[in-house]
Amino acid sequence: MSTGIIAIVNPAAGRGRARETWTSVRAHLKCAVDTLETEEPGHATRLAAEALRRGADTIVAVGGDGTINEVVNGFFEQDRLISDRSCLAIVPHGTGSDFIKMLQLPADAETAAVLIQSKNQRPVDLMKVRYTKLDGTSALRYAVNVTSFGMGGAVASRVNQSSKVLGRKMSFMLATVRTAMTFSGNSVSMCFDNSKMMDAEITNVAVGNGRYQGAGMLACPRAAIDDGFLDVTMVQFLPALQLLRSLPLLYNGKIYSHPRVQFYRVKSVRADSNKPVLVEIDGEMVGRLPIEISVMSQALRMSAAK
Repeated sequence: MSTGIIAIVNPAAGRGRARETWTSVRAHLKCAVDTLETEEPGHATRLAAEALRRGADTIVAVGGDGTINEVVNGFFEQDRLISDRSCLAIVPHGTGSDFIKMLQLPADAETAAVLIQSKNQRPVDLMKVRYTKLDGTSALRYAVNVTSFGMGGAVASRVNQSSKVLGRKMSFMLATVRTAMTFSGNSVSMCFDNSKMMDAEITNVAVGNGRYQGAGMLACPRAAIDDGFLDVTMVQFLPALQLLRSLPLLYNGKIYSHPRVQFYRVKSVRADSNKPVLVEIDGEMVGRLPIEISVMSQALRMSAAK
């Protein structure tokens, strides 16, 4: 049985910078490390699960939000942790991923290596998300950062089909503007913590364990990754020009000052619609409504600075 540190690197992340960053961190590690590179979507999940079954103590995710999400999903099998003594470590690669903004991760390679080898850990919450794939079948996925539906799903789909040659932040901003120009809103029915279903015309609903999405947008500015709750930001439908004028509120943390935005703190969310409403999880468009989201309090251990 192998133990120790397994790094899962997405060589395409950050247009190759993730691999370079890991090479720098790896040079400072004073223990045996196996480095595995992903080859296709979903590969990081399989690699993480296999490593945990072999007894890995620490899985290091090296890549963006999509890579982190895939690795997190590899920690679970049949809704249970494969190993309750293993932890997740993250090496940021410098392209402005959203989840790492919630963590006090060192920027220099030597300190990052020290943290990976340390026993400093913190329990973090996750989201269990049961959604509907585009073919109509049900799927289950765990999320670590933000799950959203409405315009957020459409923006994520547009970004993931783009080259991102202008960088992640500019790609998301341009995709948001282009999507807003033709987006006509979604009619949804929602239920929080088994309360009565309510109907709403929305631009977007973001359910946050983390605060940031879309390369720096503060979609859920009050969220905490270890409080046992989900923060819900519901943006009622706004015509294109009103929406574009309100975009600065998404970056300065004042989104709840807008009269068409509501805030909820809950344990679970259910949503449905009579028409297709796209869903994104941690930056990846994965399907559509209906959806069920519930918080998994302190579900995973993560390497963290004191």
